Amino acid sequence: MENFKRVNYDSPYKGMSVLIVDDFEAITRTLCSAFEQLGFKTIYQAKDGREALQCLGRNSVDIIISDWKMPKMDGLAFLKQVRESKLHQNVPFIMLTGNLHQSDVVEAIEAGVSEYLVKPFSKATLSERVHKAFFSPIRANAIQRTQDKSEQVDKDRPRTILVVDDEPSNLQVLGELLKPTYKIRVCRSGQQALDICVKADKPDLILLDIMMPEMDGLDVCRALKSDPETEFIPIIFVSALSQTNDVVKGLKLGAVDYIQKPVIPEIVLARVETHINSVIQREKLTEQIDHLFQSSRHRDEAEHTFFHDFRNPLTALHATLVDMVSDSPELNALKDSSAMLTDMIDNYSVLMELEQGDYSQTLGPVILENVLTQVFVCFQAKAKQKNIEFKQDVDPGHLFLGDELLSYRMFCNLLANALEAAPEQSSITVASRREEEQLTVTLHNQGQVPTELSKHFFDKFVSSTKIDGKGIGTYSAKLCVEAQQGEIKLDGEEGGTTLTLTMKAVD
Repeated sequence: MENFKRVNYDSPYKGMSVLIVDDFEAITRTLCSAFEQLGFKTIYQAKDGREALQCLGRNSVDIIISDWKMPKMDGLAFLKQVRESKLHQNVPFIMLTGNLHQSDVVEAIEAGVSEYLVKPFSKATLSERVHKAFFSPIRANAIQRTQDKSEQVDKDRPRTILVVDDEPSNLQVLGELLKPTYKIRVCRSGQQALDICVKADKPDLILLDIMMPEMDGLDVCRALKSDPETEFIPIIFVSALSQTNDVVKGLKLGAVDYIQKPVIPEIVLARVETHINSVIQREKLTEQIDHLFQSSRHRDEAEHTFFHDFRNPLTALHATLVDMVSDSPELNALKDSSAMLTDMIDNYSVLMELEQGDYSQTLGPVILENVLTQVFVCFQAKAKQKNIEFKQDVDPGHLFLGDELLSYRMFCNLLANALEAAPEQSSITVASRREEEQLTVTLHNQGQVPTELSKHFFDKFVSSTKIDGKGIGTYSAKLCVEAQQGEIKLDGEEGGTTLTLTMKAVD
């Protein structure tokens, strides 16, 4: 479904399009209205992840906002599909949900979410999240797990309870009972209750009589739960013993509890306290999520600043050392160390660009033998320490579609990993063969990858030589292969390990 509107020419989002994915019609209406007010020109709608992917197949959008829990394909699965798409992988993505489990939030950040909007939300909060999603997105994997610093939630402020009953005596009894601990508001009709709840100063909890004239408690509950701005206000029904069936209906509509008349003070106080504590906990979790996102942003910004500032003096130091002529072993060691540090910074920067899909070099013909020759020279000394022999069965005429720098880093990482895994006095063999439009390159060493690691061999922070390894070599190599439109796989076999790269052959 698609909506168009008159553009607000003062808006920073004029001319932009948004895809709203939610199976709750009331939420969709609220979001459409909010994005119209923000100035978006085109609004696309979908009810689940599959329908949203079909929409993205037909249209280009500037931002996506999606609910988490949906039929057919949920928001997290949809997010992962979007991030795997070359066309939409960098589109800002806001996850909308009432789910407050921190592990889920971390998983969403790792999958590449740009922002996280917790229900219920205001239009002002939505506007803030949209701005951050565009201008300060969170980079995937940039997570800094922090201690819970959500104590800023004011637990001691008086919580507001709305008591709704058409009988003044019932209002008086409950009001007097709760007044010493809570701020009490009362009303005698369902419509008055709805009018109170739509205001900015919403109650924290509602005690709602079931039997009322004109609009009974079930109708009030149904109306509150169908409005995104009030659906999370907890409702406790107050009912007579004979209204058991109505209580069951109310619980199915979303009420959290019920109290029977005539009320027992101790039970009322205990149940109200339990649900008010749940409200406070939800607020703390929401603040914790905000803090988690802010920490992720700060880490991202700090990394960029650090590597930018660190590179400048390091480059100057390395250039100065290279220009110095001396046979001093200490000076040569300093040169090697500065060169290694420079290479580490460059490797990290390229890795970050590859993870974000921002590496934009144009691919062209790469001569396989030339790249391998450079790589073998770099690792000759290390191979000599372990008495490992490099063997090469590569056709000098084999070319593949790629990038010289990426190819160099790719084979450096793979050869470094092979040298670590290979036993002493063994060999490492690199071979190539051309099959129609594909060039297959195999790298074999006589080391064995543990079975428990084979499925995670290309994951980040996994080492083939020790379970608790911190390496990113094979992970980085895989990114380099994929950036050159190739594939890589691991073949663990008796007597060794073979990595197979499949690249696009070039004549």
